Amino acid sequence: MTLFFANGMIWTLLISLFLPLAIFAGGVNTGSILLYNDSPYILTAMVQASDGTYLGQFSIQPNQQKNFTQNLSPTDYEHPGKPDVSLTPYTVIWQCPSEGLYSMCTNVSPGAMVRANDCPGNRFCSPKPPEKKEAPASTLKKTK
Repeated sequence: MTLFFANGMIWTLLISLFLPLAIFAGGVNTGSILLYNDSPYILTAMVQASDGTYLGQFSIQPNQQKNFTQNLSPTDYEHPGKPDVSLTPYTVIWQCPSEGLYSMCTNVSPGAMVRANDCPGNRFCSPKPPEKKEAPASTLKKTK
């Protein structure tokens, strides 16, 4: 009797631990990647599908992260010329505020964590050029 009760307690414990994980883990039809900016710069992470399709971009502060999720579920929509390509693996392009390229990772699998400094590239952002102040269009002065 005590062995059965102990086994029942073990199953209850296992179910109570793993059921919430199974519910929140997401299905096999989502393609999530974790974008982590481990650089000292504010970077924009642009995510592309394997065919080069733009999927989204995010501005990420230094030492911050952003979760990117793409629904990979098939739809019942049928039309001639329907593309037969995969969205994965992804390409993540890290851009500097001055529009320069910081780094770029290709062949990013769903579920991966992509760090800006782990991707090949310059891994440096040049400062923004100072704004040029133009002379006013007119030199007329207002009088009271």
